[in-house]
Amino acid sequence: MATSNIKLVGYDTLGVGGSDGIRYAWKHESSSHYVESAAFVQRTKAVKDRVCGYTTSVSSGCILKAMGLACKFCRTGTLLPFGERLTAFEIAKQNVFMVLSDMNCSDHADLKNKHREFAYMGQGEPGFSYQHVRQAIQLTNIAMEELDQTVFRHIIATSGIPEMIKEYVNDLKNDFFSSRTTLHFSLHGTTRRSEIMPINSRFLYEESLNAMSEISVISDEKPCIGILLLNNFTPLKSNKSYTTDFNTVKDMLKQLNPNQVRLSFCEFNGSSDVGTYDIYEEKLSMQILEYAKSMGFEAKLFSSFGKEEVTACGMLGGREPKERASEKWLKLEQEAENIILSASNKLKM
Repeated sequence: MATSNIKLVGYDTLGVGGSDGIRYAWKHESSSHYVESAAFVQRTKAVKDRVCGYTTSVSSGCILKAMGLACKFCRTGTLLPFGERLTAFEIAKQNVFMVLSDMNCSDHADLKNKHREFAYMGQGEPGFSYQHVRQAIQLTNIAMEELDQTVFRHIIATSGIPEMIKEYVNDLKNDFFSSRTTLHFSLHGTTRRSEIMPINSRFLYEESLNAMSEISVISDEKPCIGILLLNNFTPLKSNKSYTTDFNTVKDMLKQLNPNQVRLSFCEFNGSSDVGTYDIYEEKLSMQILEYAKSMGFEAKLFSSFGKEEVTACGMLGGREPKERASEKWLKLEQEAENIILSASNKLKM
């Protein structure tokens, strides 16, 4: 396997004094923009546990942009051109580097032995990079074993590529994954979904829901449905607004089975460079959450990290990092490459 074409350039801290985590900026040789990944001190905001969360990119920009199907609320799809899909090596490199950085963080000794959750939710649509993602998961697992680290789980996100979901289901049936690996379907809407997620005009959301129907039986874990809470969101170059109000959510839940899926209601990490919007009232968010639970759904309300910096988790914009990578981090980057190269030899990739 060839070495990586992405090189670490710099970083930004997230939250006061880096209390939320770090956003890393990588330069790909084929692009003038940055590929981004993010490491979070916790996997869920305001919840203290033994798990660090990591958001990893699967491409430079998003392939949906090149297809004219980019999600209207996403800064990556709005601001960045598509470069190319990352290799399994390059995807795994982000994971391994971020863990090495946490293990060697003198300011947060508690990060050294936390469990690791990797979410493929950065730049790119994992549904069109699935073969690379599944190999990257293998490489990451081998690397974590070598580093004596515990993988909490891997989360593969998609805006709804039915064929990819079917491949994932087959991998579950064949016990391909050596660690807990789950699916996150970014549904975000049913009525008028195509207005904010043009991918729906190519692949109807019902096809993805059908493809997901047996996952909970095979894996004994329910896949996650993401629902973005938008209030009067009007995309750039559009005069139509979209709101995820109570009735919209009720209509969505009618099409979902609480025995098959769990829900993640997501706070919108808004930005003026994707469109205009109003703040979603917390009171309404909680009412929706409680309603979903009353309908039998396992559900949570996810609050975005890096809100003040307008970065991370679906809102990556490829901007110039404020800080440059230190010599220490460049050495850790090389160590990550060496570990992944060793892992790829074990897999004979």
